[in-house]
Amino acid sequence: MQHLLPALLIASLLAAAHIPAASAQQVLTRDALSGADYVVGRRAFQMRCSACHTLTEGGSDLTGPNLWQVTGSKAGSRGSFKYSPAMTGSDISWSADRLDRFLADPLKDIPGTSMAIPEGVPNPDRLALISFMMLETGGADWPKPELPRVIVDPDRSKPVAERFPSFWNHMMSNTTRYRMVTAGGELVFRAYFNADGSITSDHEKIRGFWRPDDRDFFCYALYGIPAKPDQLVECFPMVAMSIPRFAEQLWESKPVEGVQLYGGILPGRP
Repeated sequence: MQHLLPALLIASLLAAAHIPAASAQQVLTRDALSGADYVVGRRAFQMRCSACHTLTEGGSDLTGPNLWQVTGSKAGSRGSFKYSPAMTGSDISWSADRLDRFLADPLKDIPGTSMAIPEGVPNPDRLALISFMMLETGGADWPKPELPRVIVDPDRSKPVAERFPSFWNHMMSNTTRYRMVTAGGELVFRAYFNADGSITSDHEKIRGFWRPDDRDFFCYALYGIPAKPDQLVECFPMVAMSIPRFAEQLWESKPVEGVQLYGGILPGRP
């Protein structure tokens, strides 16, 4: 999922001068950041950012770059990740306040950014999100809070429909649209994820199956695709799809060299 996301997503206490914006918060002081709700921030990251970004040291780039030690770094400068020209040319150094402005409205702040889901993060969540990201990427000088076991280790004995009801309803009630661009041309098809673990399609040959894994990732396989590759496997965090979003293109991936896959969600299904 691509650039989900958003991408997503960190900040520094050595803040650049705060630039007022209609939807921005007040200057994010250390006291405000260290007192933010870690659980709210984690949930916001999981739902809005985790499909495209990892936070840990040595974490992989996904459709967005890994964010480890992004605090104080220059925008568009992380490793070998291929950023949009808009991001690399922005001359931004990420601080808490600067990130706050960006997350309020990414497309307005950096026109041309290639975040997959460039929707703004609302005020109640942004402070907690930025604080969480600083803690998880080595950019905070305050300790991570102790969390109750039920938050750290959720009950996976319950079915997906109960643990992730918003995700379940979104995926099982709507249509997933794919556009696959290869050297041989372009293929557009629609897929339907079904509660029995199967995937059907509006194309007579394309079928598939899905399964959750022990990381709470939603993994699926499609086969019978009349193109090269003729099958693909992808995984993404279920919580990242918990916010209903509809558009022909919401994410982008690269299953193999020379192939771009674009995915989106359309409301309803036949």
